[in-house]
Amino acid sequence: MLPPSERETYQTHIPWRSKALLLTLPPVSTWPAPPVSAAAPPANAATRSVARTKGSARRGCFFCRGRITTCHNTLVMKWKRLPLAASRKILCAVALAAAATLLLPSAALADGQRLVRADLSQAGKELVVELRTAKPVALSKLQARPDPRNVSARYLCVGFGHPPRAGERWLCLGGRQSHRRIGVETVGAGGRPMQVGSVRATVKRPRPDKLVIALEPGAADLSPRRYQWRAVASSGCTSPGNCAEVLPAQGMRTFRLRPVRPVGCTGGSPGLVTNGPRDRKVVALTFDDGPSDYTDDFLEVLREKDVRGTFFEVGQVMPGREEVMREILAQGSELGDHTMDHVELPGYSQIAGAAARIRAYTHFQPCLFRPPGGAVDAGVIATAGSLGMRTVNWDVDPRDWSLPGTGAIYAAIVGHVRPGSIVLMHDGGGPRSETLAALPQIIDTLRGRGYSFTTVTELLGGRILYRPYG
Repeated sequence: MLPPSERETYQTHIPWRSKALLLTLPPVSTWPAPPVSAAAPPANAATRSVARTKGSARRGCFFCRGRITTCHNTLVMKWKRLPLAASRKILCAVALAAAATLLLPSAALADGQRLVRADLSQAGKELVVELRTAKPVALSKLQARPDPRNVSARYLCVGFGHPPRAGERWLCLGGRQSHRRIGVETVGAGGRPMQVGSVRATVKRPRPDKLVIALEPGAADLSPRRYQWRAVASSGCTSPGNCAEVLPAQGMRTFRLRPVRPVGCTGGSPGLVTNGPRDRKVVALTFDDGPSDYTDDFLEVLREKDVRGTFFEVGQVMPGREEVMREILAQGSELGDHTMDHVELPGYSQIAGAAARIRAYTHFQPCLFRPPGGAVDAGVIATAGSLGMRTVNWDVDPRDWSLPGTGAIYAAIVGHVRPGSIVLMHDGGGPRSETLAALPQIIDTLRGRGYSFTTVTELLGGRILYRPYG
């Protein structure tokens, strides 16, 4: 039996017909091993003493008191017969058995991380993971890149596998930026982690026991296909044993990650803009009069420089170039309407016809319209607005359509760009090798000055809309 100085007690009072049972037990987490001496019982033994006391004769109260000591996962009890009534014996035995079950050590339950539910879904181009736990989980205490072979590791992850590929791709919560990034690793045979890193993600907690993670699956090397998946977690072992838990407990679930494509954008309200907000060093590069034979080369520069742009397309030159239009969208750039036949002050059919052709070829509904030559009036702006498009001009024009030379195009752009600028260039409508040659240096110079690049829609505070397909 432990000395009083090394023992705590929990008490549970159970009323029953104006009488009661009092159960006194030491907490599992504070049970030290019994001191070793000649008179002490073996380390793995448990001693339980039960005493019967009688209350006042008037109340007729009976009490059952017990103590349990344990070591690791072994619980041994020695029973002592007491001269109690049969009903009292049954009630005491039930209470003690229930308490013993609750007190058996369990690392999965130790800090309340126990998995309750896990769900996957797609929202636009994001993969959404929802996890529910028995109690709130402290993200700061989790390891974003755990080693599952370490029994003391604390983690909460979702694993993806697709045979015959070996190993699982784990997405794990935790780390210093636990609400903005998640850990990514491939867990190989025997639990060995490989290809460890992290990716951007949005981690929200809509309620204490629920976590919602949203990320672009491509960033985590998850391509569209059918996956087997499961949730895996461990609250860390403080004693020998396996503390990991999985959901489902056996086998794995399946989830088909579908490809996505952009289908439209927000912010297409009536109005005319020539630039974005001036409070951030962000620029939108735009390209008019395509698609053309030069468009692929412009896309290659943007891909190499990791820049997205906005391409205002002419309807009459679209047929036969549907693939390059889809590639523009696939790279994260966007398409805008530039009329069917490049006419100034166009009517409804010119604007609507180009928008319909973009939608037919790419499934994308444009929300931006650029008037040829920048010529606008109230009627043009209203017509574009009725079709769900904002009219967009520019504040930086290198006049590259006049073929002034690569150096002149470069100087005109870098010399006039300001925060929020919308830069006009051309990828179609004539020879565009000068503009193409100037583009890499333009990007490098502006980036060196602290500028970043985005689409016109995002510069103006909108966003591109995506939808799964297939």
